[in-house]
Amino acid sequence: MKKTIILSACLMLVVFLFSCKKDTDQTPAPKPKPNPTINYNAGLGNTPGYPSGIQYELPSYVEIIGEIRGGTPNKANYIDKDTYQGPFPTGLVPKSWISYGTGTYVDLYITFFNTLGTNATLTLPGGLIFCDTLDTDSTNGMYQRGLILQPVNIFLPALDTAFAHLRAYCLNHNLAPSNYNSVYYIGPVTNNPELNQMVTIMNPKQYPFGEEYSLQTIIWNITDYAQTLTSQEIQYLNSLP
Repeated sequence: MKKTIILSACLMLVVFLFSCKKDTDQTPAPKPKPNPTINYNAGLGNTPGYPSGIQYELPSYVEIIGEIRGGTPNKANYIDKDTYQGPFPTGLVPKSWISYGTGTYVDLYITFFNTLGTNATLTLPGGLIFCDTLDTDSTNGMYQRGLILQPVNIFLPALDTAFAHLRAYCLNHNLAPSNYNSVYYIGPVTNNPELNQMVTIMNPKQYPFGEEYSLQTIIWNITDYAQTLTSQEIQYLNSLP
């Protein structure tokens, strides 16, 4: 009798454990949900706020000399040479600036210093945003934020400076283009889904010289008019060499 009771109990335990395992195996894995607190349009177009994304940090061996200044290419004659002392390619400051990338309304002049005893290359990633120092959490400042659409490789001589003129695309149609009064700082690498898709398509391509204004229009459609990339725009981007 005792053996029968013990055997019945063991059978019930096996059935219970099997049922629990079966129920567990049939439970679907939870799906990740998008974070509703992230505003992917912050800082873009007329939407206030700091652009969302991962903050970019320069490699430890790279320093920036002075400020990141905006500019207007071929407009050096607009500077008052009796008072202006900024780091720009004018007759007053004879430096060799090298242009990198493509863009429209945001031109950035940066003096990089390489602290290494060997030559190096600094790669700025596609999707990197430069912000106006007048930005706050609630306003968009005065000058257009700039987007580096494709990776930029800047040669840095050993223990020396590199004078880089970065061309960037505008992320705020209604703000002022960069000029010699604007001061910028390095912001995040965007995580806006539409801009990211554009950056991904353009990443392996040649610099699209001559196509800058078509690309700028697509960017404004995303940032200022809250549109998604259309099939025609994606086809156009894919068609670029």
